[in-house]
Order: sequence, then C-alpha cells, then structure tokens
Amino acid sequence: MRISSACLGPLGTNCYLIELEEGALLVDPAEDSPQLRALIGNRSIDVVVLTHGHFDHVGGAWISPETDIAMHRDDLRFVDEFFPDHGPIKRFVDDGDEILPGVQVLHLPGHSPGSIALRIDDCLFVGDVLFADSIGRTDLPGGSMDVMADSIRRLMALPGDFAVYPGHGESTTLACERDINPYVRMLR
Repeated sequence: MRISSACLGPLGTNCYLIELEEGALLVDPAEDSPQLRALIGNRSIDVVVLTHGHFDHVGGAWISPETDIAMHRDDLRFVDEFFPDHGPIKRFVDDGDEILPGVQVLHLPGHSPGSIALRIDDCLFVGDVLFADSIGRTDLPGGSMDVMADSIRRLMALPGDFAVYPGHGESTTLACERDINPYVRMLR
C-alpha cells in the first residue's frame, strides 16, 4: 500500500490517495484544485470515497466523472444541500462492505449520520470521527455525542494497533489515542 496526501480547502481537509494492488482510492477530495490534480497526477482512480457528506470533504469528488463515488446513504442530504448540481453518487456503502478487496467500511456515526471509516490492513482512514488528541464535532446537523461515543468505543475496541489518518490534522495511532486522548479516556 502506498499512501499520499494533500491538505485541501479552507478548512485544511486531509485528502488521501491510497494505491493498492487492487486499485486506487481517493478519500475526501475537498476541492477541485491544482493541489488535488497534482496529488492524482496521471494515476487512474478506481473509487472516490467520501467519509461523510460535509462540504469540506466532497467538493472535488467529481474531478473524474467516470470514477465511482462511494459514501454512506445517510449523508446524501448534506451533499445535496452543499452541491445541489452534483454528479451521480454511484455506490452507497454500509458497515462491513468492501469497497475494493481488503478495504472494509466501518459505519461510525456521530459526527454525521453517515460517517464512515476505512480499514485497510493496519490503517484506519477515519474522516472526522477521531483526531490526534480529540474527536469530531457533534454539534452540526445530524451529529450526536451519544452516538459518537458508541463509535469511538467501537474504534477503541479494535484489537491491536492501527495507524490513524484523520480528516484534519496530524496522523496518529490508535494505541496513542487510547492512552492520551482526553475524550477517549472520558468514555471508558
């Protein structure tokens, strides 16, 4: 697996290009920009994955109209609201689905109803569910702290350690967040 990233848009969204033997994923392309085009280069993208439907994660999703876009159906209303003339969403995913072989979807609502993470080998791409030393907001429409708490507990219960790639800020590890994240510690 090869992971490349770019920080995009006014809110500094982490966009990830994940290259696997089975294909390439583009996660959370915040905007169609020179930085996004440079990240992609001449690579072929098999699937664009939206970890949730908030505007700061989806603006560049249609950079290549023939590419499948995958997201959880529960966040389609946000995409419709922010980008009413958006292109088609070709794949709706749910917990346990595989986007490509070895790319498992974890439905982790709380930040938004349709928040998902991707589990690939020993890596988690978590969108705005978990950050280094923090968790995602729950005060936006569709957010819920009670639901987020359940999603965070589910992440923390995963056996072993994982590299964690959040939607904003620095990468971290699940072991580190179990030990030092004050929000995670409060949920024990």
